[in-house]
Amino acid sequence: MENLATAFLGLSREERSLLSAIESGMKAHEWVPSSIISDISGLPARKVDFLLGRLFEKKLVERESLHYLGYRIDFDAYDLLALSDLVAKGALNAIGERIGVGKESVVYLGYGDMPLALKFHRQGRTSFKHVRRLRHNLSNKSRVPWLYAASLAARHEHQIMEKLCQEVSVPRPVAVSRHVLAMEFVSGPPLNRISLSDPVNGLELILAEVAKAFRMGIIHADLSEFNILVAESGPKIIDWPQAVEVTHPHVRELLERDLANVLRFFQRKYGIRVPLEEALQRMEGAERI
Repeated sequence: MENLATAFLGLSREERSLLSAIESGMKAHEWVPSSIISDISGLPARKVDFLLGRLFEKKLVERESLHYLGYRIDFDAYDLLALSDLVAKGALNAIGERIGVGKESVVYLGYGDMPLALKFHRQGRTSFKHVRRLRHNLSNKSRVPWLYAASLAARHEHQIMEKLCQEVSVPRPVAVSRHVLAMEFVSGPPLNRISLSDPVNGLELILAEVAKAFRMGIIHADLSEFNILVAESGPKIIDWPQAVEVTHPHVRELLERDLANVLRFFQRKYGIRVPLEEALQRMEGAERI
């Protein structure tokens, strides 16, 4: 969606109610009949049909003619529902420009009591099999629509960051709604876009943060130079939806991969060589996994 703020402001209360009703109906239907949308929303059938036509013109619903006319929402509508909820919670007052795009997320600048980073999870249809295989929070779900896969990823990331933020240098999570995680905005470029004046100290600081998380029972499981921000206060580690606890069956492999990614970057860019075994020794308790 090109302009989230404009789309949000252009949505009426009744239209939001219909989008929410479709979301609820999608738990049991691939395409939700208008009669069920009417029942869930409490709006009369004629009003529902009119509003659904308007939402279709806005490209906020998809429809399909089977033996009945059914509707479903996509990420554009899901974005607006999440923003609505964050505003209602008092966590969000305004939304700004898009500041980041990843393979499984989009990040916008937001404003609440402080500047925020709004991370919209985008685990979608094309990557859903991949998501199910890698996300332990979906492993017991026999049938989870892809919108809810993104929602589960956001909630998992929020839970991990809440646990870590008192001890580990991560952005402080503020709120979560559906697939959107609101967190404090960190001003600073990713590690791969900056040249450190003291790379030896920089590497030491990053390894120290990984060790703190490990001692708290958490492994990032996708760490690289792309998700380490260099703030004035030091490194901030972001992107935790794939994080696992140390009870995970492949915990050592994941920890080694995280460390190897960071060490490889510092060797390639700065010529600093630290053996993987030496880095592992800094992770208190790593020898037991």
